[in-house]
Amino acid sequence: MSSRETILARLRQNRPQGPALPDIDAVPFITFEDKFDAFRTLVRNLGGDAVQLQPGETVAGIVAQRWPQHGRVADVTAAKPEQVAAPHDWHDVDIAIVPGELAVAESAAVWVSHAGNSQRALYFLTQKLVLVVPKDAIVDTMRDAYARVSIREHGFGGFISGSSRTADIEQSLVMGAHGAMAALVIFV
Repeated sequence: MSSRETILARLRQNRPQGPALPDIDAVPFITFEDKFDAFRTLVRNLGGDAVQLQPGETVAGIVAQRWPQHGRVADVTAAKPEQVAAPHDWHDVDIAIVPGELAVAESAAVWVSHAGNSQRALYFLTQKLVLVVPKDAIVDTMRDAYARVSIREHGFGGFISGSSRTADIEQSLVMGAHGAMAALVIFV
């Protein structure tokens, strides 16, 4: 046996016992009395916003009120969404309105994954991202979310949260570095 193998064998024999892993099935876990309020508070801290659609309001109306001066709008939730040939065709979209399946109060994240999602580049190329989520599709934790999500046959799914931002070592905050500069989640 080489000296290397001897040393590794001794290390394996004398390895300390690690701490016990937490019980991930323990109940109760984190729960929020008002899931929407918890979601909205956190998404605002991340530079985004969340609203609930009220009777008589429309998604387009909320978007127009929020951003009255805008350029191209791509509404993937529309009855007949705009079709493009390639992801590069979304390069000039100012506002993208896209469906979200599930919202997570704990992380202010929205799960996006839907059939026909061939143009997923839109989520990241737009300046302002509007995620439309059913109001009853909000869960407390990521653990709850993982129990409900699935990547279907189209093979794409992801959690999106807040607006994109980053800060360098000099503490210079840059909005829109890796995606949309503004994010709005509308619960319908």
